Amino acid sequence: MLMPSSKSLTELATPFASIAENLSLVGSDLPWLKALRLQALVQFNQQCLPSKKEEDWKYTSLWELAQQSFEHQAQEIELSAEQVDQLALLKQSYRVVIIDGVFSKTHSQLDNLPAGLTVVSLEDGLAQAQPHINKQIDLDKAGFNALNTLLMNDGVVISVESDVQVEQPIEILVINTGTTEALASHLRHVIILADNSQATVIEHYVSLNEVCSLTNVVSEVVLAAGAELNHYKLQQESSQAFHIATLAAKQATKSQWRTNNIALGSKLARSDIHCQLLGDAAHVVMDGFYLLDNDQHCDTHTRIDHAVPNTTSDELYKGILDGASHGVFNGKVIVHKDAQKTDANQQNHNLLLSRKCEIDSKPEMEIYADDVKCGHGSTVGQLNQDHMFFLRARGLDEVTARSLLTYAFATDVLERIPSAIIRQSLAAVIEQRLPKGSK
Repeated sequence: MLMPSSKSLTELATPFASIAENLSLVGSDLPWLKALRLQALVQFNQQCLPSKKEEDWKYTSLWELAQQSFEHQAQEIELSAEQVDQLALLKQSYRVVIIDGVFSKTHSQLDNLPAGLTVVSLEDGLAQAQPHINKQIDLDKAGFNALNTLLMNDGVVISVESDVQVEQPIEILVINTGTTEALASHLRHVIILADNSQATVIEHYVSLNEVCSLTNVVSEVVLAAGAELNHYKLQQESSQAFHIATLAAKQATKSQWRTNNIALGSKLARSDIHCQLLGDAAHVVMDGFYLLDNDQHCDTHTRIDHAVPNTTSDELYKGILDGASHGVFNGKVIVHKDAQKTDANQQNHNLLLSRKCEIDSKPEMEIYADDVKCGHGSTVGQLNQDHMFFLRARGLDEVTARSLLTYAFATDVLERIPSAIIRQSLAAVIEQRLPKGSK
């Protein structure tokens, strides 16, 4: 039985521990999951939510989130198939739909899955996910991992068997309808690729209305030897929403993980992305793009651990900021002792379109081996006035010229996406959201 209440929780408007005690959570009858949740409760009671006193959170305040009272029971709502189809990034895909934190079998499109591919809700996939849940994340780390483990109540389990190549993408479409004010959803996704398998997964988070909400999601990825996963995330939630996400992967020999995290929405968005390269010749491409306006705050923390020799990583993050927005990028690459022949490159580039926006960029490398090839860099700048003059001289008005240059700045990240359909779909979404910049 979970025991709520702790002195450290008194500053929270939402009594998360009491909610965990009273909610009917998935897997509540499973001893192993009960034990895991009790461990998470103890950890959450000890540390609660992180503060700016902690190094990883020094630029991001959670005070407003802590003062918000969140609901955990959604009102029922009916969405039409046409509404769901319009919200999806791709029209042709295997589709998993989660509406207001609850898996929707009606709206999901999971018929005719190829042999060797399993896509089920968290509740139906707990037995399959058990060996992997909380194995990629650090429960002791201050943050939301403990809270998610305590309250996870839905999500998706995707499993691909050995030597299976899944040709069609799998889109996880998470919809917040706004029907329930200040709804909190705690989601857990587990993605498991066996030896020499291949798949493409898209996590897509969207809001229908401009209301406050909390999405607290943990995605765990397990890649066996020779597995290849193309993994994309598009976050375009309400400008009043809080979006907190952890994405963590472990990679075996010769596995490849290409991840691209695109953040467009939310009042406050925080992403922790962690990759552990544990097998010879494992490779990760870790890309992302954030587009911020008004008072949006987006904090991205990435970490790549090169734990063994002959592993490679390539990371490119770009940001465009306007209004009074605030961006944070902290990227860390760790080359562990004896991880010789490591090849790692990390870049973060930012474009500021107003005098009120702010970016804190901190690329880091910790290298404990001597036979490596590593490089990193960070830039912060404004629109190139020579380029502006060139376009204006050829008849473009200032607004069009600014829009064209900001889009050109973003394209580097998109061009690294192998799939033309996904690349074009994401480009269309970004183009609609591009700011024009201040004069």
